Amino acid sequence: MIKTISSNDKEGKLSFITDMSTSLANAIRRSVLEIPTMAIDEAEIIKNDSALYDEIIAHRMGLIPIKADKGTKELKFKLKEVGPKTVYSTDLHPSTDTEYKLPIVLLDEEQELEVLCEARLGKGIDHIKYSPGLVYYRHNIDPGILDFVVIDDEGKASFNEEELNQKKLTEADLNKIKKTKKVNELIFNIESWGQIKSKDIFLRAVDALNENLEELEKAIK
Repeated sequence: MIKTISSNDKEGKLSFITDMSTSLANAIRRSVLEIPTMAIDEAEIIKNDSALYDEIIAHRMGLIPIKADKGTKELKFKLKEVGPKTVYSTDLHPSTDTEYKLPIVLLDEEQELEVLCEARLGKGIDHIKYSPGLVYYRHNIDPGILDFVVIDDEGKASFNEEELNQKKLTEADLNKIKKTKKVNELIFNIESWGQIKSKDIFLRAVDALNENLEELEKAIK
């Protein structure tokens, strides 16, 4: 069962309630790093008059989300700016095709920055710059209760009643905690960096998990 709580393509966010187990949810979360995405992998700093070292400039550019057509394995970009100005990811040519305007460096009067770079396909398991977004989940339960309840992989809740009685909790909170026996639902959240829609991140992570399971099945036969 999956029930959408909120979905905002403009902000790249998706939240839904699901009755999947924590083991499956965690497997899908980890599989997000198996999704191929594009990121700047090589930067040639031709000129850099800014206050930042070349390595810092290259590192910042490597974290810029890049949207690419399916089948594209490599893209080349150029950046040439003169101060005074703030250099943003939107100054890259051609465009990265994402909505984000990320600052790279601040140039003072007559300072110049010129960079040639190449973006390649990669996976987050190899380098986090290829991660398509942030994925996390929690049990669908009052967050205040989570501080006092331990929930196992099967959703069974347990607590130390003696320890609970020592806490300064209201009677209503105590009753709510003691009535919590099993938690059957998770709230699953996805935030896209811009390369892929949040919904597609989930679907592609499931595909990646299935492919890995198929390879495992072949390996153990």
